[in-house]
Amino acid sequence: MNTPGNGSFDAVVVGAGPAGSAAALVLARGGRRVLLLEKDRFPRPKVCGEFLSSGAIASLRKLGVLPAVERAGPERIARGSLHWPRGRSVAFELPEPAYGLSRLVLDDLVARAAAAAGAETLFESRVRSVELDDTGAFRVRFSQRQAEREVRASFAVGAWGRWDALDRRLDRGFQRSGSRYFGWSRDYEGDTSALAGQVRLYFFAGGYCGLSRVEGERVNLAGIVSERVLRGQKAHWEGVLAHARRSNADLDADLSALDPGPTGFLGAGPVFFTAKPPSEEGILMSGDAAGVIDPFSGEGQAAALVSGILAGETINRSLAGSLSPAAAARAYSREWKRSQARRFAWSSLLRRLALRPRLSAAAASLGGERLVLLALRGLRD
Repeated sequence: MNTPGNGSFDAVVVGAGPAGSAAALVLARGGRRVLLLEKDRFPRPKVCGEFLSSGAIASLRKLGVLPAVERAGPERIARGSLHWPRGRSVAFELPEPAYGLSRLVLDDLVARAAAAAGAETLFESRVRSVELDDTGAFRVRFSQRQAEREVRASFAVGAWGRWDALDRRLDRGFQRSGSRYFGWSRDYEGDTSALAGQVRLYFFAGGYCGLSRVEGERVNLAGIVSERVLRGQKAHWEGVLAHARRSNADLDADLSALDPGPTGFLGAGPVFFTAKPPSEEGILMSGDAAGVIDPFSGEGQAAALVSGILAGETINRSLAGSLSPAAAARAYSREWKRSQARRFAWSSLLRRLALRPRLSAAAASLGGERLVLLALRGLRD
């Protein structure tokens, strides 16, 4: 991909996941000089449920990358089911079909589209600081292959994920609030036909996890677990999974029919399920850096893509002269809250149920599929 030249940029985007690459793609197509910085080398695996809801598919269509996504052969998912420890389960039809596609493929596709549109892209680049100088420009310091570099930009987009050292540098208050959770994922192989076209979610004490197929008929297992349960497992992720399987017979039965993939467990954390300001010191926060929606919602990728597109469009408006930089940050925050607040509120409510299996099972007994569909509508609207 491209390497950056000297001089200033219209915008620097920190993080090339779906949110950051979407922002860079919108900016590049708007004729802006944009630098996209990513600490990893793509393609790379990522802890994620790897589920693209209908909202995410709509954003990928808007970005013009849906044909490339479909050529990658995603699993088409039309049905779901919820499974509780004592055997209670609820099956449901998704309101609209979704896709199962690994982050290994998705992130690389969207980042390549941004580069092809003209975004100058650097991988293996660790951003050390993003600061406004006396002129109102951002100074972005980063290291790449042991070399220290600095660029200037009119705007900065923070798309570095759930948590980064940059959050500490900005003294973002969410780090001191609420309970902490950790995420994990693992691939499975073998005869995965029983899971064709489905997503299954399993609850257990202290967490939950889900199974669904992605491209190549492989199966992705992803979940979250409370810090308390994780710390109590001597075998770490193997121990967490053993705890989940002991707690949920359906999960144990479904995994017994599969073979673990070669890559083993991936872990991530801490994950803070709490509100985060959409802008910090003029930086437009996007994706998980603006707020982590619960994985069981299936809307994480949709929220990331929407926020990335919004960040790019807002900066384009400002660079076209219709908004000052300060007004752009306010406009972005206002629109992010308008489009995402309801989704995050529903996510918070449902998390309380998801992490209390007895309570959520009782609710399911009363409401069944109708309750599930009501929750899905709340998360999407």
